[in-house]
Amino acid sequence: MRIVVVILALCGVAAVAAERNVLAGREEARKVLKGRGCGSCHDTAVSAENAAALAVYDLQEDDWPKRMSDQRLPKLMGRLRSAPAADRKLVKRFIEAELAARADPRQ
Repeated sequence: MRIVVVILALCGVAAVAAERNVLAGREEARKVLKGRGCGSCHDTAVSAENAAALAVYDLQEDDWPKRMSDQRLPKLMGRLRSAPAADRKLVKRFIEAELAARADPRQ
């Protein structure tokens, strides 16, 4: 019985750590996207003029990727073709973590 409790506790710790990684990656990706000018269309604090872009995502929202489908999320990379490699790598890691979290029903 004690082993089961330990295993459940470790699973809980792992889930919390995974969620923190997703949230941290989300913030880092938000900074990259803002820095690359995506906020001009995807940030209500900058402009509310482009309703179609804001319907996809709004960088002002805490869970800004929430409305993006699993198929649309990787398309962020296409917008970052001219971004520095470090920025592309960071956003790619975010996309992978976001998709993994969506696939894991425990998160």
